[in-house]
Amino acid sequence: MPLPRAAGMTLPPVQPMRGKRHPIVLVSWVLVVVALLASCTFVPGEARQEPKESEQGDNMQGDNMPSSGTTSTQTRKISPGTEGDFSFSWEGPLADQPIRVWYSAPDDPSSAQILLVMTGAHRNGEGYREDWLPIVQDRNVLLLVLEFPKDDYPGSSSYNQGNILDASGDVNPPEAWTFNMVEALFEAVVRDTNSGEKDYALFGHSAGGQFVHRFMEFTEENHVRVAVAANAGWYTMPDQDVEFPHGLKNSPLSPRELREAFSRRLVILLGADDVDPEDTLLQRDRKTDAQGDNRLSRGLNFYQASRDAARESDEFNWGLMVVPGAAHEHQKMAEAAAPFLLASR
Repeated sequence: MPLPRAAGMTLPPVQPMRGKRHPIVLVSWVLVVVALLASCTFVPGEARQEPKESEQGDNMQGDNMPSSGTTSTQTRKISPGTEGDFSFSWEGPLADQPIRVWYSAPDDPSSAQILLVMTGAHRNGEGYREDWLPIVQDRNVLLLVLEFPKDDYPGSSSYNQGNILDASGDVNPPEAWTFNMVEALFEAVVRDTNSGEKDYALFGHSAGGQFVHRFMEFTEENHVRVAVAANAGWYTMPDQDVEFPHGLKNSPLSPRELREAFSRRLVILLGADDVDPEDTLLQRDRKTDAQGDNRLSRGLNFYQASRDAARESDEFNWGLMVVPGAAHEHQKMAEAAAPFLLASR
């Protein structure tokens, strides 16, 4: 199913793309880039009608959640028609490392489409939610912003890179990957709100963009309808000759799984002005500079390398969009991503 066009954008004639599915083709009005391309624990914060400083709430357990479509007997953690936050944890190796979820719920969350958002390096979930509020306010959308606290998830390895590697550089067991939090949260929220949703949209900016594109590469079974990775600092390239995490050599991703990843709906979203090689948040070293010296060039190179790595028989459902006038700005990128993430209902 093709993605909707963003307002003010036009689509020129395009070259047919390999694969069975319809291509994702995203074009800006200035730059034309053709895409050839379980159990859980909730701890609520304060629910509120208007945006304001959030306060941490008391601990409340939410175990033994009912399956979707049944009546929940637990105290709801998402209040209809409010904004709030809660703590969420998932059993397993990450059970004692809860994340905080900042939400905005419509009047009827059970009928709303679900959007999950990953923050940048500052892990400022409340700020990311505030940027999305004017975008979702007139839509029936349940917005969930995941904030991985720096104390429990320090550095880029445990967040941006999904905690695939441990401190020694060895591959963690899959149940220790932080990607699990996303799927577990979606399933828990579906139960908690008695939602009928079968899938969700996923967005990440900056460090969150790194998380999202790796999530789509390495999470073989997920419920993502479409994902957008915006302004990532650097990428895990589809190159078996480059050591992981900069490439796939000695990574847990097999060639078959990479081909399956290409069939998922992922958009690489880049700011046309995100080209500052001296940005203090941009990682600069020999390995990352091999991808380019700024976020725009690195993103373009990642998309091209991915397209080249896809074999003729593969479905390739990744798309590319360059946003004119946007630098490393979350709000502008969120606005550009919204038409592709949010279905018209």
